[in-house]
Amino acid sequence: MDGLVMTGATADELWPLVRDFHHSKRQPSSPIHAFALRESGGLFGDTGKPVAGVFYSQPVSRNLPQNALELSRLIRTNDYSGQLSQFVAWTLRWLKSNCDKELVLSYADSTQGHHGGIYQASNFKYVGAFESGHIGYSCPDGSFVHRRACNSRFGVGGQSDMARIKPDWVPVFGDPKHLYVFPLKMKWPKIAEVYGWESKPYPKPDRTAMLT
Repeated sequence: MDGLVMTGATADELWPLVRDFHHSKRQPSSPIHAFALRESGGLFGDTGKPVAGVFYSQPVSRNLPQNALELSRLIRTNDYSGQLSQFVAWTLRWLKSNCDKELVLSYADSTQGHHGGIYQASNFKYVGAFESGHIGYSCPDGSFVHRRACNSRFGVGGQSDMARIKPDWVPVFGDPKHLYVFPLKMKWPKIAEVYGWESKPYPKPDRTAMLT
């Protein structure tokens, strides 16, 4: 990371990275903390252009612990080829010292070909892969529309509503998502006891389509 600086960031500052380089093209819901890996710039070298960023948000799913943060976006420009694990580890150290949340959660989406290599290098615990459920619709022209986009565009609440409004749209179900956990204030043995998780062997790239 020679010549690059790790700092805090704002959601607006990182929006171009999300818009141009994240598969969702959407800002995360309920962001609480954001950080940037930057080119050096400004008087103190800490205001340069971001080449990577990470968001931590309130977990969206009510099935996840609400005393946690969810690593909801990890993005980088296409021309940045460095390892992101050092950057992620730096943000986790900051959170451990400066926030009162007990743990960090993050999903690696096998639908996108991710198995969580960065989380593994950052010493997250792996607790298994879980079905991601209904993620959107395949349209007759070959395009894909995310389920949340349907909710905002049509005000629909489920597959039955969409079948009525757009009967030629085909529901798409995502591949399993790998769930990773990083202890902050709560120690791992206590986390495992409270939530019924166990630390499992890390998945490898050729296992991303498998449930564990």
